[in-house]
Amino acid sequence: MILKRHNDSGRFRPLFSGNGDCMEQKHLFYRMINGMIRLLLAGVTFILLLHSIFSTSFVGRLPMADGSEQERTFNIADSPLRHLLAFIFLTILLLVGQRLFIIYRKRRTWKRDFERFDAAFWGLIMLTLAFGSAYVLMTQFYPGSDPAKVYAIAKQWRQGDFSSFGEGEYLFCYPFQSGIVLFFYLLGFIFGADNYVGLQLVNVFFLAVIYGLLAKISGLFYEVQDADRIGFGRKRRGLQTAVYLALLVWTPLAFYVTYLYGILPGMALSLSAVYFAGKYLTARRYRYIAAASLCMGLATVIKMNCLIYLIAIACFLVYDAVELFFFAEGNARGRWYVSLLFIVCMGLGVVFCTHLSNRLVERISGEKLAEGEVMLSWVVMGLQEAPLGPGGYNGYNGNVFTENEYDTERITEACLEDLSTIMTRMSENPLDEGVTFFARKTAFQWNDPTFICLDRTRGRKTQAEIPTWLKSLIEGKGSVRLSIFLNYMQTWILLGMLLYLFLRWKKGSLWELMGAVIFLGGYLFHMIWESSASYTIPYFALLIPYAVCGMAEWTAFVKCGIGRLRRQESAVEEENGAAGESSGNARAVTAKKAGQKGRTVTVVLGLAFFLLILTFTRTNLFERTIALDDNQLIDANDQFYQMGAWEKAY
Repeated sequence: MILKRHNDSGRFRPLFSGNGDCMEQKHLFYRMINGMIRLLLAGVTFILLLHSIFSTSFVGRLPMADGSEQERTFNIADSPLRHLLAFIFLTILLLVGQRLFIIYRKRRTWKRDFERFDAAFWGLIMLTLAFGSAYVLMTQFYPGSDPAKVYAIAKQWRQGDFSSFGEGEYLFCYPFQSGIVLFFYLLGFIFGADNYVGLQLVNVFFLAVIYGLLAKISGLFYEVQDADRIGFGRKRRGLQTAVYLALLVWTPLAFYVTYLYGILPGMALSLSAVYFAGKYLTARRYRYIAAASLCMGLATVIKMNCLIYLIAIACFLVYDAVELFFFAEGNARGRWYVSLLFIVCMGLGVVFCTHLSNRLVERISGEKLAEGEVMLSWVVMGLQEAPLGPGGYNGYNGNVFTENEYDTERITEACLEDLSTIMTRMSENPLDEGVTFFARKTAFQWNDPTFICLDRTRGRKTQAEIPTWLKSLIEGKGSVRLSIFLNYMQTWILLGMLLYLFLRWKKGSLWELMGAVIFLGGYLFHMIWESSASYTIPYFALLIPYAVCGMAEWTAFVKCGIGRLRRQESAVEEENGAAGESSGNARAVTAKKAGQKGRTVTVVLGLAFFLLILTFTRTNLFERTIALDDNQLIDANDQFYQMGAWEKAY
């Protein structure tokens, strides 16, 4: 990365961020890191894509012998052909939409376009607030499951009841949840001690912040030239608007506004840290370090797994320091330590905010926070079967906590012993115990197109009279139609991510991948941790900006790529006939042959990969890992499509 000095401030910024014309300036270390990350992302995304097109997961009901029903995640077979046809239909729509946008752009001045794009962005923010608030007010769902426990404890604090700190009680077992309880406790002074609707409206605000930040981050690193080429307009404003619209259409995250568990506030604050880190890497202003550190500290107080965001940001800052030290020119080389100080500041921000939160909780309650359950127990639980699905909650962490009388050393020893037993069993039977378990766990937490947003909403108590159409959308026939649409959209997002990775492989910037690396971290973390689709949805949402960019690149490729290639080859042939044996013409002919050779190699490798996948689809292992189908054991199709005994009247 070549650095250039600002004339006014003396600070440094990247001279380029991925333009294809600057490829000669990208050193070997940059290309290695960029390629390695993209390969890892492509592998993970491709696995999720195979799951998406061959099967669909959903939370159903398993009838028990005593006549009761138990929640369980089922898988039903899907049709790759229908997903392919849906993708072709989407491509046609995008081509038509791009053409209409070009016609519109020719009739407007750029000044007016800037004003319209800015107005559209803030208009979408207001639309999010309006629709989100309307949904909360129409439903007024009382908190359920774990959010009900957290909310009830916050109410108890307002009443002077701190029994949740007692031995065996909630905050005795889960002291790390004291941050979100404190957050709700403080909000209670604004909205009232028993106003859960007010807290849900706060979630609506954080949802709008998330959408806005994802849109802004999507334009933070992409080149202006690329935005023009793919038809989104200058300054990337069109790309940001398209990302926001895609987020509005993809509704699972929006349904979580009534889920009071810190998912949306934690994600909003973490994305703020990502945004400020990106601003620092492009502008080199020190104020962004302070802002990112504060946001990251507050995020981890509310949700501890936001540390995944910190680790991803730290990885990019370490790379930035290495690149400045070894490859920068002039005075910029002496500033490599600032990126490392950025990491230290974020770490101190987390420590300071956590310490402040804990001391405030202890001061309010007059109780001292316990050590709580050992984190290793969540890893062991994440590698076991559970009633809801592989790696889900099965009570193991609570059982090992009480059975060993809250002794941290004994609990750790018991967890290590159980973990050793699990790993031994998986290593001795890698296909039956290892690969198939992780494949089903991946489907359990990543292959439900709704990310259990509807399941987290159904059956909750409310005093409001919910409109019939909204009730149908949540648990009736409307929910079936919504799930089917989201199933196709999930495939589009994953396909768009793959297209982004490959079509921007050379011209794309390494810095663009910060959000994608956070997704990768979430995928790897929850591969061994307790699993739930409600835990993974914040990471899947990070793929949407990349998917929008990938679809735009794909549209440009379909429309212009082949025609442009033919025109270039024709021009080379004409120059060859006119210029004879000139050196410039010789270079053009050499480039043409090299391009043809590269395309041939790409086609051969593509066909080989396709044949390999086709062969794999004919194996029994494929049916046990990718094409999962529980319909042979239970009426899973009837439950998903609400047919027969499972049919709803609305």
